[in-house]
Order: sequence, then structure tokens, then C-alpha cells
Amino acid sequence: MNRFVVVKKDKVKIGYYFEGNKLTDINCYEEDSLLGNVYVGRVSNILNNINAAFVDVSADLSCYLSLEDYRGKEKLKIGSLIPVQISKDSIKTKQPSVTADISLTGKNVVIHTYEMVGISSKIKENEVRERLKSVFADALKAFDIVKKCRDISYGAVIRTDAAGAAYEVIKDEIIALLTRLDDMLYGARYLKAYSKIYINEPAYIKSMNEYAGREDTEVVTDDKDIYEEYAEYYNEADIRLYNDEMVSLANLYNLKSLTDKALNKKVYLNSGAYLVIEPTEAMTVIDVNSGKAIRGNNTEEYIYKINNEAAKEIARQIRLRNLSGIIVIDFINMKNVDYNKMLMDDLNEYVAKDSIPTNVVDITKLGLVELTRKKIRKPLHEMAHLIKY
Repeated sequence: MNRFVVVKKDKVKIGYYFEGNKLTDINCYEEDSLLGNVYVGRVSNILNNINAAFVDVSADLSCYLSLEDYRGKEKLKIGSLIPVQISKDSIKTKQPSVTADISLTGKNVVIHTYEMVGISSKIKENEVRERLKSVFADALKAFDIVKKCRDISYGAVIRTDAAGAAYEVIKDEIIALLTRLDDMLYGARYLKAYSKIYINEPAYIKSMNEYAGREDTEVVTDDKDIYEEYAEYYNEADIRLYNDEMVSLANLYNLKSLTDKALNKKVYLNSGAYLVIEPTEAMTVIDVNSGKAIRGNNTEEYIYKINNEAAKEIARQIRLRNLSGIIVIDFINMKNVDYNKMLMDDLNEYVAKDSIPTNVVDITKLGLVELTRKKIRKPLHEMAHLIKY
């Protein structure tokens, strides 16, 4: 059984996801997060040299918009009003990012504002993929009767959960989300700048609901306010309120110690090797150190096994610490081309389990492995000062 444990520390909610007994994710949710909110934004600047614009969502908050995300028929100019959605929270000195591709997320699908239908890469069977495409096509036809924004061609990303869902359930969800998004964007055409079109449910509530939808995962909290707030959006029967007065949830799961370990720059492996994880302003550097693992046995096969163990743990640590941007890994050097290829295949397999897009780029001539991971939330080390046990 997997568990998503949610606790409150001062103004921060923290979610810990355990796959079995192994902690794989720590998510910190700030009270002032704007992620997912939709506004009528006003274009305040256009930078053609970097194909970007700045869009104000309030009088004192300007956000970055890549013009690749804008598919409107009218050319943007300073003063243009467009609906935008917060796609990334502010990170350090960087302003929030917005997208003009507005989306609404359901249990089985994500509906968005451009004409493309994608299906989760975790759904492998061609027959299932074709069935899901046909469900969306049928729903789109039914929705067309009530559609208001005739200039928008809606699309979707069909999520992994849809593979096991009934036809009518998926179809009804798609129509409901399409109608909601269409009504929202149609109404936005008559609103003034900075108007809030859609306020996303709190990120921790959204995460709780997503985990609660998994058959193999229990969601539990010991905070009554969180439990009651969840009930305002969803069915409280889907989660459990822990109320043992003798032992807190944090102590039961040893959350302080696990958080401290996730913030430690050294991570020890079972083989005796260890990782050194160093986040910097420009990138994160991860060094694989042989430590006590190599003592007389330094064959290529043995080194590969250590590197493989390191790769698996690195994939977990990237998720755990919410590392993003450019990540450079210095594995223990191997001269054998076949072992290096096997290691790259292993690493690709491990990072594929990450819900946030992660890409193994290449191995350089110096033997350094480059990864990129999409920036969405602040990394754990930037949130550490808010986590107080």
C-alpha cells in the first residue's frame, strides 16, 4: 500500500508520498501559490528578440509569457488583453510564468485550448489508445451543440487513469470540462484587465485528490482544517483523518528525519558508494563517489552495478528534492561503451516514472551525463526555511 501523508507546519502544507516504505516525493505548498489560476492579463512589454512578452495579472505582478504559447489570431501588442494561466510559480528572483494555453484538469483528462489530442505514454496498448481517441471525438461532437467560443479548437491530454475508466464516465467528464472552460473563456471577453477568471483549488487539495483516485494509495492527514477543506471540494470519505493523540502523524512516519535526509547533500547507497548533490544558481551537480564500494574489485561490470544503483537513487532524489532545470551527473568512469549505453538506458527507465517531464539529454566527451527537468515548483532546499518540526 502506498500513502500520501499531508501535514501542516505553520503556514505551509507538506505532502509526503511513500511508495511502499520508500519516500519518493516531498511537496511543499505555500499559501500564496498562484499556480493554475487564470486571469485576464494585460500585455505590458513584448521582447521580439527572445520571442516573449510580459503580461500583468495585477497592478503589481508581471509574468513571463513565451510567445510560442500564444496561438491567437490577433497579433499581440502592448495593451492587449488575453486570458492567461499561471504555469510556474515565482522561483527566487524569477517572476511567475504564464501560458495562453488555458487548461482544466479532471481525473481522466486534461482539456486545453489548442487542437491536439495526446495520450499518456504509459498507456501502451494501441487498441486502448484508439478507443480513448474515439471517446474524445464523440464528446467533442456532443459539446459542439453548446459551444460558444467558435474560434477556439479545443484539445485534450488523456491521462493514465482513463485506461481503466468506462466510456460514458470519460465522455461525461470531457463534456463537463469543455463546457466549463468554454463558458469561462467566453465570459472573459467581456471582463477588464486583471479580472480573475478561475481560481484553482489549493495545490495540496488537488494533489490529495489525485492520490486518492489511485486504488493502491491511501491519503491521510492529522489536520482537521485540511480534512474539512478537502470535503468542500471532494468526498471526505476518500481520505482518512488520523486522530491518535499519543503519537502525531509526523512522528509516526518519522517525517523530520526524512526531511533532514532529503536536504543533506550526501546520500549513502547500500553498496558503500555515495552521492554528493550540489544545487547551484545555474544547475544542479550530482557526483557519484565510489566511497567504500570499490576495494580491490574494480571490474567494469562491478562499476556498472554501482552506477546503476546510483542512477536509480538519483532518479528518486530528483523527485524527492524537486530538482529542476539543468542537472549534470558525474558517474564513476567506465571505458566500456556497452556499459555506458546500458547505464543511459537504465537512467531513462528510472526518470520515466517521474510525473514531471524529465529528459536524459546525452553523455558528454568528459563522461558527464546531462538531464533537464521542467521547472514547476520551487525545489525543496528553497522551502527548507519554512519546514519547521
